[in-house]
Amino acid sequence: MRYSTKRLMMAACATAVAAMHCAPPEVSGGDLMSPGSDGTMKSGTGTGGSSGDGTATPTRTGLPCDVDALLKTRCQTCHGESPSAGASSKLVSWEDLHAPYKDAKILDAVKARVHAETRPMPPNPRLTPPELAVLDAWIDAGAPKSDATCTNDGPRGPQPLACDGIKTALKPSTPFVMGANAPLDQYVCFGVDVDRAQKHHLVAGAPIVDNKNILHHILVFQSDKAVDPTPKACDATASAAWVMVGGWAPGGSNLELPPEAGFPEEPGKTHYVVQLHYNNAQNRTGDTDSSGFELCATDKLRANDAGIVAFGSMRFDIPPRATHSIVCSYPWLHGDVTFTSAQPHMHKHGASLLTERVPNAGLGKAEVIAEQKVFDFESQVGFKVSGKAKRGDVIRTRCAWKNASDAVVKWGEGTDDEMCFNFLTYYPKVASLFSWAQPSAVASCKVE
Repeated sequence: MRYSTKRLMMAACATAVAAMHCAPPEVSGGDLMSPGSDGTMKSGTGTGGSSGDGTATPTRTGLPCDVDALLKTRCQTCHGESPSAGASSKLVSWEDLHAPYKDAKILDAVKARVHAETRPMPPNPRLTPPELAVLDAWIDAGAPKSDATCTNDGPRGPQPLACDGIKTALKPSTPFVMGANAPLDQYVCFGVDVDRAQKHHLVAGAPIVDNKNILHHILVFQSDKAVDPTPKACDATASAAWVMVGGWAPGGSNLELPPEAGFPEEPGKTHYVVQLHYNNAQNRTGDTDSSGFELCATDKLRANDAGIVAFGSMRFDIPPRATHSIVCSYPWLHGDVTFTSAQPHMHKHGASLLTERVPNAGLGKAEVIAEQKVFDFESQVGFKVSGKAKRGDVIRTRCAWKNASDAVVKWGEGTDDEMCFNFLTYYPKVASLFSWAQPSAVASCKVE
C-alpha cells in the first residue's frame, strides 16, 4: 500500500507529551529525561531514617529523614513550599502531611495516589518498591513526628542553558493571561521564526520559566510553516505536521543532543512552535506568563543531522472490556543508525510499549532498544537509549492496552482514541524516511 506524505502527516499526532506531569494529590481534579531512581536516598540521622553524610542545608521538618529525602527528590519539585506546576498542596513538613483532606488526611491521599494503577501520582518513573516501602512503613506506623535534623538535597529547578554557540529565546509576542473561571488545563501555542544565513545545528535547549504557579510543561516543535507569535489556544495533541525537537517539565533536564549530531536548521527560516500547558488547580485569575524555550545552535556543524522516527502502528482495533496487544514489524532497509532517546506515546488505555531490533531479517536474537513496562498517559516520560539499527534488521514494536470501556477503541488523535508510537531520536538522519510516521504507517502487525 502506498502512502502520500500528506496522508501520513495528517494520519498521526504530532508527538507525545514528553513531560513529567505534576498534579495535586486529589483523587479528582517533565533532556526530556525524567530523573531515575534506584530507591536509595541521601539522608541524615533520624527516627525511621538511615544514616548518611548529606551535604545540603540541615532542616527539621518533623519528618524522618528517609521520608524527608523521598519527598524532596520525588514530590517537592511541584509540591514544594510554594506549590507550582498546578500542584495545590505542600508536601514539605509533618504538618503538611497531617493536614485534613476530605474525611482523612493529605498523607492518605498521597498513599492512595502513589499506589494507584489507573491514576498514579506523577511524575514518572513511579516510586520504586524500596521508596514505597519507606513511605508505607511510616504511614502505617501512624506517621509519627520526628525531631531529626536532616541534610537531604532539595529539588533541582531549571538550569541555565550551557551554550558555546548562538542562543535564541523562543518567547511569545505578548504574555498569556489567565482568565476568570479558566478551565483546569489549557494548551497555548505560539510561533517564532529563526532566520539563518547558513546551515546550523540545534544542539541544546533549556526552559524559560516565567510563572511557575500556572506553567505545567513546555514542548517545542519545528513546523512546515509560520505560526502566529501571539499565544493562542491549541489542541493538546498539537498539529500532525509539527515535529517535536524538545521540551521540559518540572524535574526534567535540559535538552542536550549527543556531540555526534544536531537537529538541522537549514538556510532561511526555520519555523518553531512552542506549546505551553497551563494547569490552574489554584484557580488563579489575571496571572500572566511569558514562558518559552531557549535554543542553542551552532554553525560548527556536527558530523550528523539528527532525526526523529516513530515505530508502531496506525491500524488496530482494541476490543471492549479487554486486554489487547499487537506486535508490528518494520524492515529496516536504510543505512546504519544510532538511537539516542525514546518517547513512548499512547493514550489513556495504554499499558506498555516495547521496541526491539531483530537482526538477520528478523531471525536473530532480539535486542531491546526502548521499553516502558508501565505506561501512564498522565505522566509520559522520555529517556535516553543507546540502541542501533543496521540494514537488514527488523524493528519490532509491541503495544499493549487495557480497554475498560464498552466500545471498540481505534487509532485516532483524540484522547478517547488510541495510539501506538515509540518516538526515537536518531542519527544520521535518513533521507529516504520522508516522514517520521512512515515506519508506523507501513509496518506489518499481528494480534498477540
